[in-house]
Amino acid sequence: MSSANPIKYDIAVVGGGLAGASLACALANTGLQIALIEAQAFDAPADDNMRARTTALAWGTRAMFDELGLWGEMAESAAPIKRLHVSQRGHFGRVQVAAEEYGLPALGYVVPNLVMIEALRNRLAGLDSVDVIAPARFQMLRYMDYDRIELSLTDEDDQPSTVSTRLLIGADGARSSVREALGIGAQIDDYHQSAVITIIEPERAHDGCAYERFNADGPVALLPRTADSCACVWTVPTDMARDLCATDDTDFITRLQNVFGERLGRLSLAGPRGSYPLARVLCDKAASTRAALIGNAGHSLHPAAAQGFNLAIRDALGLAATLREHQALKGHGFDPGDADMLAGWAEGRRPDQHRVANFTDAIVRVFSNRVPGLGHVRSMGLFGLSLAPGIRHDMARRSMGLALVEDASSTASMKKP
Repeated sequence: MSSANPIKYDIAVVGGGLAGASLACALANTGLQIALIEAQAFDAPADDNMRARTTALAWGTRAMFDELGLWGEMAESAAPIKRLHVSQRGHFGRVQVAAEEYGLPALGYVVPNLVMIEALRNRLAGLDSVDVIAPARFQMLRYMDYDRIELSLTDEDDQPSTVSTRLLIGADGARSSVREALGIGAQIDDYHQSAVITIIEPERAHDGCAYERFNADGPVALLPRTADSCACVWTVPTDMARDLCATDDTDFITRLQNVFGERLGRLSLAGPRGSYPLARVLCDKAASTRAALIGNAGHSLHPAAAQGFNLAIRDALGLAATLREHQALKGHGFDPGDADMLAGWAEGRRPDQHRVANFTDAIVRVFSNRVPGLGHVRSMGLFGLSLAPGIRHDMARRSMGLALVEDASSTASMKKP
């Protein structure tokens, strides 16, 4: 590729992670030519962070992947969440939710990130309409005439190249270079916390129960991973996270056991440890001229309540559904960068994004602090919530994505490639 004669695409997605790759797969049989641009080589070895990471998929997200024909490859490694148990260390009060209350086999599923990435990349490898450009790092953009954006890229040897596109999608994470290049501002609230992630083998069977236990420093979650192991996501101040990743295995498990308790008996370390910093990022707008932001590029959330990825997938597949709908209406006159279409998608997504962002932020600020006496108030809140079936029912449906089942069903038009 050369700047004098860039390859032309209908859509360029910057960011080949879970959200960006899902969007590319969802648009595979539209006839649109898509570039998926990723800074890391697809065959790069996974580091400890990636090998330790798992994602909790809400039931609604699982349904969306099923519509795309991707769930089958993920299902074998997916651990069902049959029950949810939320508590606070050192205080009474808890909330419990069971999938059988909703006539479902699971509230959601926990899937290793590497399994999801492999399923998506296997699909991408067979798609003629998607060009994977990796490793390639986005550098800058410029608008060409009225209907195209030119993107400047560099490869691993810093060699430049360019592509042009009618629609640019930023899916390049919370520190999005695309968002910055578009001049879109964002509200960034640094929690000064990091999530420590690893794999744990409990003495007692978890029986499909996901535990979230709130502590003054932050929540610790143990989620079903296999029949005999749990994914651990432990939120702590960032300096403590560095210490927890550096300490020996015995000290780590002793400290984890102290904050989680004995509900699953003695805990054992069964995988590598990693960590990543936490902040709430809310972009000022999700759509600009011939451009849109999805996933963490538009909103990055605290892992409390495990809603970030599910929100990102609703962005990606909702945008795919919008593009398909307008393509069907416009035929040969379809423009994937149409301003009114993108504005309508962004406006439609905004309530869901802000509701979930504010919900998770409130959980963090209420449950993760050391204000004297507040622990008892939090306990009363959990106890009251357990006795208020209407509120608990609505919370559970939203957490599972069932309150947005219409969004999931809208992907039915996305026929499996």
